[in-house]
Amino acid sequence: QFADILENLCLVYRLNTSTVAVYYDPSGNTIAFNSNKSLYFNLRFFCALHRRNVDSACYSYWFTVMAHELAHNLCTAHNKEHGKYTESFVMLYLPGLAKLLSTKGMQ
Repeated sequence: QFADILENLCLVYRLNTSTVAVYYDPSGNTIAFNSNKSLYFNLRFFCALHRRNVDSACYSYWFTVMAHELAHNLCTAHNKEHGKYTESFVMLYLPGLAKLLSTKGMQ
């Protein structure tokens, strides 16, 4: 389920799926991270937040997390510049997310 969501978001962001992975950390606070331009997403957070209800809010959440991690390809720090890049990714690819949600019958 989670892998399918991430694969769909890779289509939205035009990412090669080989640059995205799922991992499981049962106790850490890291939702996702970027290492050498590869994105890693913690299954524990998906299970806790969305496993029972994959809806537009679920897709929006992981879309935004992915934007945040993609911004680290351009800026490693968590600062205003990183925030600007995150917002730019969201703005640029939001129409693609809307189209994806529409094809899945979600609003």
